[in-house]
Amino acid sequence: MRRIRYLIVCFTVFQAAPLHAQTALSDLRGTDASGDRFASAGAADDAVEAEDVNPTQSNVYALRRSLNSAEAETGSTGLGTNGRVVPIRPFSDRIAAVDRAVPLSDDFVDDGVFGGDTTFDAPSGIRLGSFTFTPQITLSTGWSDNTSQSANGTAGGLYRISPDLSLISNWSRHQFDASLRGSYTGYPENSDDNDGNVTAAANLRLDISDATQIDSGASYSYSREEDGSAESTASGADHVQTFAAELGATRAVGLVAATASLGLDRNVYTSDDDIESGRDNTLYSANLRFDLETGSVFTPFVEGSLLLRRFDETCSDTICEKRDANGYQLRGGLSIASGPKVSGNVGVGWRIEDIEDDRLDSLSGLVVDGSLVWSPTRLTTVSAGLGTSFEATDIDTASGSIIYSGDIRVAHAFSDRLVAETGVGYSYRTYEGVSIEESTLTGFGGLTFALTNNVALIADYTHRRFDSSEEGSDYTENAVEAGVRFRH
Repeated sequence: MRRIRYLIVCFTVFQAAPLHAQTALSDLRGTDASGDRFASAGAADDAVEAEDVNPTQSNVYALRRSLNSAEAETGSTGLGTNGRVVPIRPFSDRIAAVDRAVPLSDDFVDDGVFGGDTTFDAPSGIRLGSFTFTPQITLSTGWSDNTSQSANGTAGGLYRISPDLSLISNWSRHQFDASLRGSYTGYPENSDDNDGNVTAAANLRLDISDATQIDSGASYSYSREEDGSAESTASGADHVQTFAAELGATRAVGLVAATASLGLDRNVYTSDDDIESGRDNTLYSANLRFDLETGSVFTPFVEGSLLLRRFDETCSDTICEKRDANGYQLRGGLSIASGPKVSGNVGVGWRIEDIEDDRLDSLSGLVVDGSLVWSPTRLTTVSAGLGTSFEATDIDTASGSIIYSGDIRVAHAFSDRLVAETGVGYSYRTYEGVSIEESTLTGFGGLTFALTNNVALIADYTHRRFDSSEEGSDYTENAVEAGVRFRH
């Protein structure tokens, strides 16, 4: 009988795992007013622990939680700045990034960590065969005192339409996930300032064996360059499209997990006036990473990359500088897994891109990146991120720019219906070869209240301050919005 009970419990857990994984990070630790809503998710696991039986190797796949890694935010962009006009990403994106930080890790972030969103209207999704499709759309309206986000911007009303579509597999082994997000912001009184952005991503993980894993991914994004940035002023190419792809394999041998991968990042810049940009380029990378699986709180890693940047135009600016570059990046750091309280990773290193034209200095600098999730209480989660980005340019005598970004965010649940969030982000951009520096400070606060199981009210305030060493580029913006969110 004891063995039969164990088999029944295991069968129940493994059948329920894919459905539970959709909202695992949105559950609050503890209970709701009924006393058992949030505790029930872990009941089956408690039963297994009571039997004191470890899962077999074949069942390890079923225990892996199915977070949508296509939505993961690695590092930081300073709350959506980083030189581009993009929205602040959902709180859960940081948690998804931290969860996949350690190769072959089965449970990096505790299931009980509050995911920063209301759980009363947690999405159940629509079953499509062996996949779960989760649609969401947010409609909001508000006011901004600087609709163009520029030094000469004027005040006006706004409306925003923000769809968010997610697809994730329910397979016991392997995982496929995809995400499509976007927003369109209209300014009825200043239609020239209307703006849109879109991001699409898909990832496929193949669990070849318990010690071998293959990961692949592809993404596309469209956004607009900030009007006050030196890049927008110099070239007039305000529209930025980015295509990215990566293929890698991880193999664990003893205490060491080795990951080899190839990457491609393609950037295309266009303008409304059909101005040709000399910045169009493709960055190729070959990467090798080693993680030391110590079994302790800290997992050290080292990583090296070879880089090739190739521009579409041989002569990309007015003085015909050849900007093709070869380079490398070396990085080391730690992954942190301290139970349900603290999880994350941080890396520090150095990167150099040696440009072909002798008139241009090498683009080199410190690389700092990381993500952190801290759960001080069952209803509060703190997330933080650091990021570094190397950007190409066609500004005369400039080798490129380096952007350092960071942010910290706090989410608190007053109940399963009401959640508050606040955060602050900062990004700093410096150019090599010219004396241009830019910084953006962003702060925001917001509330979400779930009306029904599918509808929630949202309200938020955002302050943004842009400072540049270029005269006449500084600006500030204050914006308030309120709206309604629908999801299934």
